[in-house]
Amino acid sequence: MGIVSILGFVGSQSWLFDLTANFRPQQAAVLLPLGAMALLGYRRLGSALLVIGLIDAALVAPYLVGSGARITGSDRIEVMTFNVGVSNPNRLAVADYIASEDPDVVFIFESSFEWEDAIRASDLPLQIVSVVPRGRIAGVTVLARPSLRPGSIEVAIGGEAAAVTVDLGDSRVDVLGVHPPSPTTAARSGRRDAMLAAAGEWVRDRPGEVIVVGDFNATPWSHAFRGLRRRAGLIDTMRGAGLQPSWPDGWGVLALPIDHVLHTSGLASSDRRTGPAFGSAHRPVVVSIGHSG
Repeated sequence: MGIVSILGFVGSQSWLFDLTANFRPQQAAVLLPLGAMALLGYRRLGSALLVIGLIDAALVAPYLVGSGARITGSDRIEVMTFNVGVSNPNRLAVADYIASEDPDVVFIFESSFEWEDAIRASDLPLQIVSVVPRGRIAGVTVLARPSLRPGSIEVAIGGEAAAVTVDLGDSRVDVLGVHPPSPTTAARSGRRDAMLAAAGEWVRDRPGEVIVVGDFNATPWSHAFRGLRRRAGLIDTMRGAGLQPSWPDGWGVLALPIDHVLHTSGLASSDRRTGPAFGSAHRPVVVSIGHSG
């Protein structure tokens, strides 16, 4: 396991190595007590395991402790991202959940025409701003509160993506939603990395503040996720909010945080949380975002 943890640091060299980086919390939880026990009889081995475990723990710690910038003023929007699963039959339950949370902007991934029909029938106080393109089995549906004067933005970064612009107080904020392929092969991993890199370039080219949401199929410790944050100067809303694994639902301590909400430095977040899956493999992520102090 120590070797596996080390390989995660060179994830850009191999998609298999990058997969191991996703399990930093689990590796830290195993390596630290194992290293302490190994010290009793195998001092060098125990010391090595402790060092590797401490490195893993140091990478996880910012998500467990500390806090970022605070929201200033009363202007804020509540953003939700939810990979609902295209074949998930619990559409009315999801619509009821959205109504109960009362968010301002919702990105629904693996949506479909059936999902959009269910949303329209549920009479949510939200406007459908972006729909699944014709000819696609699944895509992104974006909902937003009409009072935010939402508008669709053209985005061409490949894969499953959509973007809208909304009011946040006296300014406009762009919200980009992305769902790259899962990294189950070298080719799919490459497409995921390319899409997240393109998302970073898209954010960097926008003139104002930007929020990025979606099922990234990557944890915060993946090289592709770290590249996106570095390239676009994004802040992860999970930092300081505690580990909030979102996939796969029901896997307990083995679940991973791959559904994300990030934003540029002029914004801040609060009250980040995950919700019930309602039959999806993913749990939704909900967070309030406003201007930073």
